[in-house]
Amino acid sequence: MLAKLQLWSRANPLMALALAAVCGILATEWFAPPADCDWFVACSAVFLSAALISGRSWLLFPSVAMVFIFIHATRTDETFRHPLRLELKQQDKPVQATIQGSLLPDFDTTADGRTHALCTAQKIEIPAAGLVIEQPAVLLVRLPRGVRFPGAGMFELHGSIYLPRASSNPGAFDAQEHALRTGRVARFEADRMQRLGDSSMAWWGTFLETAEHCRQWISKQLTRDLEDDPQTAAVIRAMALGMSAGADDEIEDTFRNSGTLHVFAVSGLHVGLLGVIALTLLRQTGMRRGMSVSLMIFIVFAYAFVTGWRPSAARAAFMVAIFMCGSLVDRESSLQNSLGAAALLLLASDTHQLFMPGFQLSFGVLWISSAGSASLRERLMPFTRLDPFLPPQLASWRQRAWSQARLWLAGTLSLSFAAWIGSLPFILGHFQSVTPVAVIANCVLVPLAFLCLSATCLSLCAAALHLTGVQVILNNANWALAKAMIASAAWFAGLPGASFHFQPDVSSTHAPAVWRVLELPHGGAANHLRIGDSHWLFDTGDESNFRRVMRPYLHSSGVNTVTGVFLSHNDADHIGAVSQVLSTFDSPHLFCSTQEPGIHDSSLSTMRRLLDQAGPSLMHKLRVDERVVLSDEKAFKVGAQVLYPTMQVQHDRGDDRAMVLMLHLGPWRVLWLSDAGWHAEKFLCASAADIRCDVLIRSQHATDLMMTTEFLLKAGPQAVLCGSDARDVEAALPASLVEETNELGIPLLDTWTDGSIELQFQPDELHLLTRRSGRHVILNPRESRASALKAKNPAVHRVSQ
Repeated sequence: MLAKLQLWSRANPLMALALAAVCGILATEWFAPPADCDWFVACSAVFLSAALISGRSWLLFPSVAMVFIFIHATRTDETFRHPLRLELKQQDKPVQATIQGSLLPDFDTTADGRTHALCTAQKIEIPAAGLVIEQPAVLLVRLPRGVRFPGAGMFELHGSIYLPRASSNPGAFDAQEHALRTGRVARFEADRMQRLGDSSMAWWGTFLETAEHCRQWISKQLTRDLEDDPQTAAVIRAMALGMSAGADDEIEDTFRNSGTLHVFAVSGLHVGLLGVIALTLLRQTGMRRGMSVSLMIFIVFAYAFVTGWRPSAARAAFMVAIFMCGSLVDRESSLQNSLGAAALLLLASDTHQLFMPGFQLSFGVLWISSAGSASLRERLMPFTRLDPFLPPQLASWRQRAWSQARLWLAGTLSLSFAAWIGSLPFILGHFQSVTPVAVIANCVLVPLAFLCLSATCLSLCAAALHLTGVQVILNNANWALAKAMIASAAWFAGLPGASFHFQPDVSSTHAPAVWRVLELPHGGAANHLRIGDSHWLFDTGDESNFRRVMRPYLHSSGVNTVTGVFLSHNDADHIGAVSQVLSTFDSPHLFCSTQEPGIHDSSLSTMRRLLDQAGPSLMHKLRVDERVVLSDEKAFKVGAQVLYPTMQVQHDRGDDRAMVLMLHLGPWRVLWLSDAGWHAEKFLCASAADIRCDVLIRSQHATDLMMTTEFLLKAGPQAVLCGSDARDVEAALPASLVEETNELGIPLLDTWTDGSIELQFQPDELHLLTRRSGRHVILNPRESRASALKAKNPAVHRVSQ
């Protein structure tokens, strides 16, 4: 084994050095070397000298590893350990600041219609903390309202500075870590700005603006005569230029579920295909090989810049350039060595790229594909040859064509399968999903993508030559190809077992029931209850939070089916994503109160549209005292009982008629209030309903900013869980509730401070664990409630599993 490894390292020295660099970066990430890392450079020089003097090439590996330890430690000091970040971590809200630095345009960030820019700040003043920081820091700046990018230069900006909110929901995208990995220390909200002078980076700003103008011109040319079908036009822009903002989310999900998302957005595949197309066209002109290869490399880099210099396109451009450089000097290129050289170059410029899923997929898939596809193809070769007893000269054209088709299919299948195997560990680790159908889907979608990109190149050539008629014909051919790609992806995604999800990071608990309160912004709410292998949702959050939080969380938890969804009230922040839940998880049962929708609710409201969509077979309206059996396991029975609203409740405000449930989970009682406020609390206090509970879960009512003491005393919870958002006055945690729970000695956990909250229900203990603050509260069951058993038996509603 050691001998084979030595032979491989001699044959692929650059790939071996790249692996040494990866080891050095990972060692820095895991073991956090001291702040002064200069001695790593000295040690690296010693190993390098020893390798040169003694001729022992293996000494180069520790030398490279130590160099990258130093580089990554320095890079980490510029972001994760930057003094500005350490100061802002102590603040729970944005602080006023003044910054001076150079501005560059940022065309990818367009949230809220505000112009964004990247600022390399040279001086940061935070008056409230008496702090002046002169260590350079890259900030994402949102310019004042109505202000367009004024051109690159030095500016003084006044406004508020803050860190992106770190995600506390499992599986969700972490904006703070991603910003740090891309070199951005913090965000700045500018109120006013003043130009101080020119910047040394003005040329780069001009270059970026020129690239953006080219991008917009190409977008306009590719969609000429396609104005009647904006969705397909948006797909063409996404595939050709990476402009996916206008594409429909469902179309993107279709490509994702078929394992062909790399076809939908600009990736290394597009850069590689463009290189093949460009080289083919250039050779047809009779151009010398060296000149055609050089021009092809230029075209590849130009395409990467025009598409926004996305990391995936930049990586592929460097890979293509390094691989093709061998032919320029009449040397045979090695794919593994080319990958190693590209990895060393990219990691030396930014070691944080190693932790990006795109970097791992690009290099991992290509490396394993290059190593594994050849052996797979060799195994399939016997099925591609002509009849061994038939001389090739006597074979008919049909037989030769069929043999060539089988040869193409064997090569495509072997490459697709090797790429799928190579991507599998990364896809599982980052997205907890498996798409077996991708092996076949890529055999169809990749050739279609090649034809689509070819039509794109020809259309742009026609546009440059002002051949409008030819351009329109090519655009319509491109439209047909895009339609075929969408239909193919949808068909593959709809096949049984096309994609499913695992939970590799499964919790070590063996609790029969686990409840998760997710952290959602601006008053939204979503809860997930796992009982054995069944999954229930209590509100879903809105549409945007479903894509950012709810769906990634459910997929990371290995949820492939949802049994039922309880909808508290007609509020888009709570149930706006129920349509996405229905389409994603094969139409689970839906439960709401008899008072939904309200009499005066709009016909366009979520609940009214849902009733038209779901129909009576899926929607169940629950009355007071009705019970839904969630699990009838003898060891740990689970049920939900409706406490509010009654048939007499006719409030116009949705929060005032929010459904209140008492959940019985074995010996535990959980009171789920959602947004219910003063009206619901007064009704429950005056009623004969037993509202005593172990855990009370609530969200914030729009106007009733406090919970009544009377209700809190009657419920008598051992812990209160509250969804809150300190940035929103209506969704902030009420100070009165904090005071009340402190006086009564009741633990209060809120999602803004503590992050998402997990409740692990055991027969003898209830564990409450928070993701952000790391709190761990353990509750013990109370004595049996004999009085509760005297209440008359409520109606029971069973749901078939």
